[in-house]
Amino acid sequence: MKAEELMIGDWVRVKAPYFKKNKAYRVVEVREHGYNGEATVNIELPDEDEEASMTGEFLFGIPITQEILEKNGFVMDERYGVAVRYSFATDLHKPKQTVIQFTFYDGGVSADTLFKCWTSPKDFDGINDLHICDLKFVHELQHALRLCGIEKEIEL
Repeated sequence: MKAEELMIGDWVRVKAPYFKKNKAYRVVEVREHGYNGEATVNIELPDEDEEASMTGEFLFGIPITQEILEKNGFVMDERYGVAVRYSFATDLHKPKQTVIQFTFYDGGVSADTLFKCWTSPKDFDGINDLHICDLKFVHELQHALRLCGIEKEIEL
């Protein structure tokens, strides 16, 4: 992973000595010119009330799972064939509506991701679609939510 691809608030895993395996850490700072001119990030160490700085070679994405989606307000929309689809929608009473769908095939692998933003018929001025395929990691979901104008804290 490249440190410069991350943003403050992103969730990542760390593979380095003294770090717990499969524990999630939150990015609190991104520095374009850190160690030896290479981009670095600071991650929060909540148990120690401190931060650690590292380059991208030690950082890894957290796979998006059905459990993470459910914990963050996605609901099972439909089950068809060998797949199950989860959807998230912003407030249905607002003129601008955003729907996000994830399709998981048997085995729990995320396959197709569709981000769809549109304006309700009340103020209809066309449809704006943003399609993002193959989101695999939580930090990618966080970026996509921000691009869609959704301010949502992702919980793990």
